[in-house]
Amino acid sequence: MKASIPMIILTIFFCSLHHPSLSLSPPMLNNSTDRDALLSFKSSITDDPNGILNTWSLNTSFCNWNGVLCNPKKLRVTGLALGNLSLSGTISPHLTNLSFLRVLDLQNNSFSGSLPREIGRLFRLETLIVASNSIHGTIPSSLRYCFKLRVIDLSENRIEGTIPPELGELSKLEDLSFAKNNLTGTIPSSLGNISSLNNLILMSNNLHGLIPPELGRLHLLLQLHLADNNITGQIPTSLYNISSLIIVSLAKNRISDRLPSDLFTKLPRLGTLFVGGNLLEGPIPASLSNASNLERLDLSVNRFTGGIPLLQNLPNIEILNLEINELVSDDEHGLEFIGSLANSTLLQVFSVATNQLTGRLPASIGNLSRQLSLLVMAENHFEGNIPAEIGNLGSLSLLALESNSFTGRIPSTIANLKNLQRLSLFLNHLSGPIPESLGNLTKLFELDLNTNNFSGRIPSSLSNCQSLQYLDLSLNRLDQEIPKEIFAFPSLGTLLNLSSNYLTGSLPTEIGNLKMVQAIDISKNNLSGTIPPTIGDCSNLLYLDLSRNSFQGSIPDSLAKLKGIEYIDLSSNSLSGTIPSSLESLKFLQLLNLSVNQLQGEVPNKGIFLNSTIVSLDKNKKLCGGVPKLGLPHCAATKRHSNRSKMRWIIGVLVGSVALFVLLSLIVFLFFYWRAKSKSNAKNTEDSSIKNPNRLLYSYYDLRAATDNFNSKNLIGEGSFGSVFRGVARDGTVVAIKVFNMDQHGASKSFLAECEALRNIRHRNLVKIITACSTSEFKALVLQFMPNGSLENWLYNTSNVASAMEYLHHECETAVVHCDLKPSNVLLNEDMTAHVCDFGLARMLHLNSSDNHTNSTLGLKGSIGYIAPEYGLGGGVSTKGDVYSYGILLLEMFTGKRPTNEVFRDGLNLKKWTELAFPDRVMEILDDNLVEDDCEMWKKDCVVSVIKIGLLCTNETPEERPSMRDVSAMIKRVRHIIH
Repeated sequence: MKASIPMIILTIFFCSLHHPSLSLSPPMLNNSTDRDALLSFKSSITDDPNGILNTWSLNTSFCNWNGVLCNPKKLRVTGLALGNLSLSGTISPHLTNLSFLRVLDLQNNSFSGSLPREIGRLFRLETLIVASNSIHGTIPSSLRYCFKLRVIDLSENRIEGTIPPELGELSKLEDLSFAKNNLTGTIPSSLGNISSLNNLILMSNNLHGLIPPELGRLHLLLQLHLADNNITGQIPTSLYNISSLIIVSLAKNRISDRLPSDLFTKLPRLGTLFVGGNLLEGPIPASLSNASNLERLDLSVNRFTGGIPLLQNLPNIEILNLEINELVSDDEHGLEFIGSLANSTLLQVFSVATNQLTGRLPASIGNLSRQLSLLVMAENHFEGNIPAEIGNLGSLSLLALESNSFTGRIPSTIANLKNLQRLSLFLNHLSGPIPESLGNLTKLFELDLNTNNFSGRIPSSLSNCQSLQYLDLSLNRLDQEIPKEIFAFPSLGTLLNLSSNYLTGSLPTEIGNLKMVQAIDISKNNLSGTIPPTIGDCSNLLYLDLSRNSFQGSIPDSLAKLKGIEYIDLSSNSLSGTIPSSLESLKFLQLLNLSVNQLQGEVPNKGIFLNSTIVSLDKNKKLCGGVPKLGLPHCAATKRHSNRSKMRWIIGVLVGSVALFVLLSLIVFLFFYWRAKSKSNAKNTEDSSIKNPNRLLYSYYDLRAATDNFNSKNLIGEGSFGSVFRGVARDGTVVAIKVFNMDQHGASKSFLAECEALRNIRHRNLVKIITACSTSEFKALVLQFMPNGSLENWLYNTSNVASAMEYLHHECETAVVHCDLKPSNVLLNEDMTAHVCDFGLARMLHLNSSDNHTNSTLGLKGSIGYIAPEYGLGGGVSTKGDVYSYGILLLEMFTGKRPTNEVFRDGLNLKKWTELAFPDRVMEILDDNLVEDDCEMWKKDCVVSVIKIGLLCTNETPEERPSMRDVSAMIKRVRHIIH
């Protein structure tokens, strides 16, 4: 041991000679140096909500400070354990003066900035864990000098750049994780030199290229995680040399060719193999049947063909996912693979959905594991009856057999599945009555039986399913009256669809009990009687379709209580009486279809009735009045009123020419204002109108189909918490689908925040949310598609942004602070009209908040350069923070300079740089791309006015900034001058 000490000293001396940035401090480092380094680290902490660092005081020894570990003899810091404490700030480079540090654990905090490049000084460091923070920058190559490192975990950050090949020199490294970052480049072959490596985790980055064959040298490797990258090529056979491998995850890449036939033989300890979402083809290797240690296998979303081999020797298998391939059952084994799994008593998840399997399900399906929770066999060509033996699978929570050709009745034994939460049998040929015994499934929250041949009465026993959130019995042959009991679902929050049946009688008044439901469709039945006024109690309703029935009586005034309603279709009934003027107040309505009824009287002419593209009144012969575009005859009373108005106008003319001039000016102004507003509303409505009930409700399978299985060719944007894809919905509508990465820390909170914000706000310049798809493992938003991308690309049309922000701050019932306003969060439609999007960080300011302000800053994350100064100092969220971000956005658009431009350093920022040229030299800083020769738009006075607004918005203190209402007014004045 003594002989090695001179070598260590020589190594350190060599490093200091050849790497000045890593040169060690003078040899007098002592425990006072450790104290100063810790205090410097504390000074870089901007938020300590739990007061952990309160003990870091000169009044006590630093060895007694929270999170500090010391050598008891030398009183030197050996460890810093500050994980999971919600700390915010940066990592001070002075931390690298802790020359005895062996453990640095800062995981699951909110540290930002980059890792200090001086980290190579910590040559005693053994454990480095900074996972789940917001660290950016690159991986310091100086880590090569921390030659005692055993653990490096920098996962779940925002680190960019490539993986330094120098890390291959860390000969003692056992665990290396860079998962869930933004790394690019290839996997360095030098990593194959780390013979001690047990775990290599590089998943969820942007790595590309081949899997280096040199990784086959890692004879001690237990886990290899490379999923969710852009890796191409084949699975190298050199991996066969790693007989110790237990977990291999290569999912969501572009790996092609066949799965090696001897893979499961060569890797006998393999317990997990995830290769889903690649380009693998050919048959599933028969050697799979002998992988006795296999616990989890995912081959989904590939191009596997042929039959499924017998699987009788998988005693430990828990997850078996073969869905979305081209597998068939016309080989010699047919569907025998189902029965061969009888010995797999630990099986919990089994999916063969979306393949080409045919034939009748065997009774042996009832011999599957009693622990089976998810059984998914949808989108195949199965036929015949659903086996009664399926009732033996008492642990099932999901049974998905939709989109097949099953016939016969629902077996009564399904009532034995007491844990069932989702039953999906739609798009089959099932017949007979819906069993009353389904009422025994008290945990059921989704029941979808649409598009079958069910007949008879809707079972009233379904009222026992008190957790039911989604009920779709449409497109069947159900008849008789609707039992009032089925309206007793307190949790029904998504859909009640009974359309396209033969239901008779009246609509029960108990429908008003559905306080949470978002969509009700009872169209295309034989219902009669009046529409119950209690329907106005469905306070969360967005979609209502009662068309093509025989409803009589008047339209209930209570519909006006549905403040958020977007779609009402009462067409093709026998409704009479007048149209309630109270419907004028439904400001979010995008379609009101009252055509083919017996309505009469004058049509309202305010609110939504000003827009003829929203309202459909065809074939109501006794209606009159309304806006001219409706093409209805004048009402007699209206004519008399018009005559009286004309007489008063003539008298007004006689009074004096001044009054006439004022009146004409007012008429001209209102005419052009109304026409512009009408065109804007019409276009907005056309973009987002809902043409059918399915438009509101999408499942995971719908979104997967709409995006071609979330294909990268449809990727239109990525953010901190997920990706946005272009998709084509079932009705042909082009939509944007924002898929949240549920493995990303904070993604679920971001999803809930965006839903909370968008369900409370509507505005023509806010991106419209069409619906949300939410399960425990998958969350997505379906949004209005903006074909012209983001303002970051176009830098155009700011007035719409100001209007949208004015609405959020001043016109919402509860004020909304966006918290992340920047060019990439402003999208443009086909007319280049701006729409504000991405409410993942939004905050609702409730009425008890004073001055539109709240101190709730926990977890606040904006974008560097756009965040208001007070946020960085711990100030609370306020509307004035959005004003600051808007000001930066405005200055950026007119100068062409990002706030993070490299020219801004040493205290100079975008605001100060602009002020230096304002107002005399303002044209010199204008973006050249926005200026055209002889363009009147860019007269200096107009530019000065816009830049002045930006400078006002970016005042250092919130009190000095204008409100968004004032900003919007100023922008509109400048726009009028330009035009």
